[in-house]
Amino acid sequence: MNNYKFIFYLLVLQIALPGLISAQDRKDCTYTIEGHVYDKVSKEPLAYVAVQIANTSMGTITDDSGKFSFFGLCEKEYDLMFSRIGYGAVSHHHDFHHAEMEIFMVEEVFQLEGITVEGKAISKGDLESGTGVKLSVEELEGSKTEALGDVVSKIAGVNTISTGQNIVKPMIHGLHSNRILVINNGVRHEFQNWGSEHAPEIDASLANEIEVIKGAATVRFGPDALGGVIIVNPKKMELSSPWKASLDLTGKSNGKSGEASATLGKGFKWWSILGGASLVQQGDLQAPDYLLTNTGKEEKSIYGSARVHLLPELDVELFYSHFDQKLGILSASVFGNLTDLASAIERDTPLIVDPFSYHIDAPRQEVGHDLFKATAKLIGEKHSLEVQYGHQFNRRKEFGVRRGTAPNIDLELLTQSLDLNYRHPEIGKLRGHFGLQWLKQANDNLPGTGTVPFIPNYDMNKYGVYLIEILEFGEEHLLEFGARFDYMEAVITGREPDNTIYRNELAYQNFSATLGYLKSLDKYSTFRSNLGTAWRPPNVAELYRFGQHSFFLEYGLWRYTIDERFDFISTSEGILDESDRPIPSEVGYKWINTFNLDKPKFRLEGTAYINYIENFIYAKPGGLTKTPRGYFVYFIYDQTNALLWGLDLAVDWKHSSKLISRMKASYLWSKQIDNNDFFAGQPPAKINYDLEYKPGIPFLKNSSLQLSGTYTFEQWQHPRIISVNEFIYAYQNDLDRFANDASDFDILAPPGAYFLMDAAFKTRWKKLDFQVQVKNILNTRFRSYTDRLRYFADGLGRNFIVSLGYSF
Repeated sequence: MNNYKFIFYLLVLQIALPGLISAQDRKDCTYTIEGHVYDKVSKEPLAYVAVQIANTSMGTITDDSGKFSFFGLCEKEYDLMFSRIGYGAVSHHHDFHHAEMEIFMVEEVFQLEGITVEGKAISKGDLESGTGVKLSVEELEGSKTEALGDVVSKIAGVNTISTGQNIVKPMIHGLHSNRILVINNGVRHEFQNWGSEHAPEIDASLANEIEVIKGAATVRFGPDALGGVIIVNPKKMELSSPWKASLDLTGKSNGKSGEASATLGKGFKWWSILGGASLVQQGDLQAPDYLLTNTGKEEKSIYGSARVHLLPELDVELFYSHFDQKLGILSASVFGNLTDLASAIERDTPLIVDPFSYHIDAPRQEVGHDLFKATAKLIGEKHSLEVQYGHQFNRRKEFGVRRGTAPNIDLELLTQSLDLNYRHPEIGKLRGHFGLQWLKQANDNLPGTGTVPFIPNYDMNKYGVYLIEILEFGEEHLLEFGARFDYMEAVITGREPDNTIYRNELAYQNFSATLGYLKSLDKYSTFRSNLGTAWRPPNVAELYRFGQHSFFLEYGLWRYTIDERFDFISTSEGILDESDRPIPSEVGYKWINTFNLDKPKFRLEGTAYINYIENFIYAKPGGLTKTPRGYFVYFIYDQTNALLWGLDLAVDWKHSSKLISRMKASYLWSKQIDNNDFFAGQPPAKINYDLEYKPGIPFLKNSSLQLSGTYTFEQWQHPRIISVNEFIYAYQNDLDRFANDASDFDILAPPGAYFLMDAAFKTRWKKLDFQVQVKNILNTRFRSYTDRLRYFADGLGRNFIVSLGYSF
C-alpha cells in the first residue's frame, strides 16, 4: 500500500512541479515598458512605428497617439529597436527603472540622431529650467560652422557681444560674461570669462543639442547665472547600437576657410564609445569694400567618451575634450595714442589694409581648454543619485603689438569640481532633488611677459547646497520652489608696478531662491511664470585689473581713488581692500513670464521679463591719463543699481506642407537707476523673418529653400557722446571735461539701422547631405553696436558657404 502511495505522490509531483515553476516565472514576469514616439522636429506623435525587443519575437506598433506598451516582461533590461519608413532607426537600451519613455525620431533628411527622454518626471524637468528654449534641428544643421555665440543668437532674446567675427560671446537679456553660465556636457565651463573679448572655448560644430535658459537659474547651477544659462551637450551614447559615423566638410568664400568635423560611435551590450574631431583654417575676412587685415583663425578640437553599464542600476561615463584656438584681431584696432585713435575712427577704411593672408600676427589670442569628466549614476525604482567630477585646464595668451615675441598676458586656470545630485522618491504629489557642489580654482600668471600682471594670482574655493521641489496639482498645475546657499573664499597674491607683493583674503556668501508656476491653459497652450533671485560675488578681475587691455586702460574697483575734482590718482602706494571701499555682491531679482501656443500648424512663444540688479558692477569712463606712449582713455569699475526689462517673441507658421514662415523679435530697455543714465553696449531691438519652401525635387529627400531677413534698429539708449577730438581739444586748452558732468560717455555714436538678407538651399541624396548658404546677399555695409571693432571697420561682406555631409 505504501508503494502505491509513493507512486501516486510521485505522479502528482511530476504534474504539479512544471506548473509551480511556471507560476513562479509568471510571478516574476511583472515588468512593464511603456512610452511614446514623436517626430523630433514637429513634436507630433508618430503612428505605425515598429517597436521590436532585440533577440526576441516580441514586437508592437505605435497607435495614433504614438504610444506603445509591453507587459509581463521577465527581464530587467532590454534592447529596443524603433523603425519607420522615412525615419532613421533608433536603438535604445532600456531598464526597468524607467517604466515610461519618450522617443524622438528624425527624418532621414537630417544628420542628427534620435534621442530618448526617460521618465515623466525627468521629461518635465524643473520649472527653473522651464524658461529654456532649445535650438531646432534646422537651426543646428544650418549653423554647425559658426561660433557658439552666433549659434545661440538665433533664439529670441539672445544677442552677441563681439570683437570682430572671431571672438563672439553670447548675451542673454542684456547680460554677458560673468553673468551667464555655460554648461558644457554637464560641467560648468570655467575660463577667463571676465573679458568681453574672451569667448567660451567650445566647439559648437560637435554639439548635438543646445538649450538656453533665460531665467535666473542660480538655484540649480550656482552663482553667476543672473542672465541665464547655456547648456551644450554632445551626442548621447546608446548601448547595443551599430557603428554610426558622420563627416562634414565646409568651405567659405569670405576668409577662404576650410572646415571639417567628424564623429564615430558604437554601442555594445554593456558599454559604448563615442568620439569626434574638428579642424578650421581661415584667412583674412572681408568687409564689403576692403579686407580686414589679420583676422585669420586656426582652430582644432577633439573629444572622446565611454559609457559602461556595470549593473541595471549603475552607469559610469567618462569624457575628455581638447580645444585649441589661434585668433587674429584686426590690425587697424591698434593705436599708439589719442591722435592715432581719432584718425582710425574718422576714416572710412581702416588704417591698415594688406593683401589677403592666412598669417596671424599680433594682436592675437592663443587659447586652449581641456576638460575631463567622470560621472556615476545610480538609479533606483523611485530615486536616483548622480556624482560627477570635473577637471578643467584653461590657457590664455594675448599678444599685443610690442617689441619681442613675449605675450602681454599669459594665464593658466586650473579648475576642479565635484557635484552630487540626489532625486528623492515622490512624496505624494511632491517630487524633487537636492545637491551639493564644490569647486576649487587656481589662477596663475606665468613669468616672461615683462609687464605688470593685469589680474593677480588667486586660489578660490566655492561651496554650494540646494534643494528644488515640484508639487503637482492635477494635470494642469505645477508649482516649483527652490533654495540655495553658497559660500566663496579666495586668497589673492599680486604684484604692483614697483614689484611690491600684495595679498588679500576674500569671503562672500549668500542665499538664493526661486518660485515657479506652470499652468496648462488648454490642449495647445501653457503659461509659465518664474520669480528668482540670483547673486554673484565680484570677480577678481573686477577688483584688481590694472593697465592696458585691448583698446583702453582699465582699473579695477580696488586699483584707483577719486579726489574732489574727479581726477584719477594711481594707487601705487598700496592696494585698496574692503576696509577702504566695501564691495558688496551683485544681487538680482528676475521675473520672467512665458506664454506658449503649440498647435500642429502654428506655434507662438511670447516672453516678458524684468530684472533688477543691486550693486551692478560695470566699467565707466574716467577720462584721459598720460603714459609714455601718449594720452589714453581709461575706464574705472564702479557699482550702481540697474533695471532691465524686455520682450521676446517667436512665431512658427506652417502655411502648407511646402511653405513655412518663422518670425523672431526682441526688445530690451536698461538703465542705471542711481545715475539715471543708460549703459553703453546694450543690444538694440531686432526682428528676423524666415521663409522656407520645400519644393519636393525627385530623387532628392526633403529639399528646402530658405530666405531670411534681419532688421536691426539703431540704438537710441546710449550714454552721451564725447569724441576723441573733443578730448584732445580739452587737454590742449586745459579744460576738464568732467568738472560739471561725471556721467558715462562713449567715443562714437551708435551706428545706424541696417538690414541683412541671407539665403540657403539644402537637400539630401541617399546618405549625402548638401547645403549652400549665402550670408549678406546684398553685400550691405553695416556696423554692429555690440561689436567692439565697430570703431574701426565694417562688418562682414557677402559670404558663400558650401557644406557636404555624409553619415551612416
